[in-house]
Amino acid sequence: MTNQEAAAFISKYRSLLKAWTMAVGGFTREDSDALYRELEQGQDLLAQIALEYPEKSYSVDMLINSRSRTWPGFAAERIPRPASRQT
Repeated sequence: MTNQEAAAFISKYRSLLKAWTMAVGGFTREDSDALYRELEQGQDLLAQIALEYPEKSYSVDMLINSRSRTWPGFAAERIPRPASRQT
């Protein structure tokens, strides 16, 4: 994997993490479980990138920590969002 490919993967993973966060928060109707599985699948490649490109290890750590911190509990305990946000 080249440095550019690693940067592209990190960028894609960051976008996927944002989509998952929005789904868990109830801001989109995407399937948060499917997005979470995609995040899980990409974690090994992120670890490999951190080993091959130490300058990217901070970004990798931030992405992995952002995914694994409090969101799973939040998803289980989330209050349903109102149908209309305009009120």
